Amino acid sequence: MLEGTIKTYHGDRAFGFIRPDSGGTDVFFHLKSFSPGVTPEAGTRVCFNLAPDQRSGKRQAVSVRVVANVHSAPVLTRYVRSPRLPR
Repeated sequence: MLEGTIKTYHGDRAFGFIRPDSGGTDVFFHLKSFSPGVTPEAGTRVCFNLAPDQRSGKRQAVSVRVVANVHSAPVLTRYVRSPRLPR
């Protein structure tokens, strides 16, 4: 399996492009290539296989899986109590 980063995703049209770690041209993917319930986001690290597109004959990503999501890191916040204002 190859690895890369989602460069763009167009949710209204359910497709996007992956920038492979190995370099070269960006790879097309369709939302159907992901597991159900997964919504791709730009910047997400993924692994994928390549297969020819049935219509165009160009290569496209299939069996796309999320490796690590940059946006899914837990955000640790510390709540500081603000002082009370006088009445």
